Amino acid sequence: MQTQASLLKSVLSGGTVTKIVALGIGGAVSDSELNATASAPTRSNVIRVQDFTTLPTVRDQLRDTSCTGK
Repeated sequence: MQTQASLLKSVLSGGTVTKIVALGIGGAVSDSELNATASAPTRSNVIRVQDFTTLPTVRDQLRDTSCTGK
């Protein structure tokens, strides 16, 4: 298993393709912060839910967005 530092070094050197999905839980999360964190296109890589009890409602979307393979 790669450490966070070695994974980051690999990403920054172009050694791997990484997609960042931003998940906002609750109303206090900033849309601009989520958009700045997520990979483009943010319309499909930013997911929001009202609270932890509604997290299961986006389970499939989160899986489909983050688990795309070649």
